[in-house]
Amino acid sequence: MAPLRTEDPNLKIFQARPCASTRYAIAGVFAILWFTCNAGCSKPPEPEAQTATHPQVDSSLGERIFQTRCFVCHGRTGIGDGPSAQGLGAPVRDLTAANWQDSISDESITRVIRSGAKAIGGSAAMPPNPDLSDTQIQSLTQYIRDLRKK
Repeated sequence: MAPLRTEDPNLKIFQARPCASTRYAIAGVFAILWFTCNAGCSKPPEPEAQTATHPQVDSSLGERIFQTRCFVCHGRTGIGDGPSAQGLGAPVRDLTAANWQDSISDESITRVIRSGAKAIGGSAAMPPNPDLSDTQIQSLTQYIRDLRKK
């Protein structure tokens, strides 16, 4: 029996040929890497942090929402003297108080409006408003900021 000659060009034992599935797998990995790297570049820039007020938001929409939904507990002027305030079993927040306005962020106000006061450890008496749009909540937040006692 003759020994195997590995240098024989017709003998293809050691010549590796990539199969189609290997090529597709490699192409898939490169595609995933490309999309991953470029996805971050195509995102819009994060909005800049804003101060306590949102000057581009029209608070008149927020006022209309407040005067139809929130006044029942918070009162027409936001001091917590609405017609239902007495029967809640929990004190209603005075939204005009400067010390409260200074102690809470717009993000927390937004969270309370959307998810209720329990979302930040407050009373269940303040209900969630999941039906309001982001624009409505921004406008309502701005209106609440505008209630601040000067």
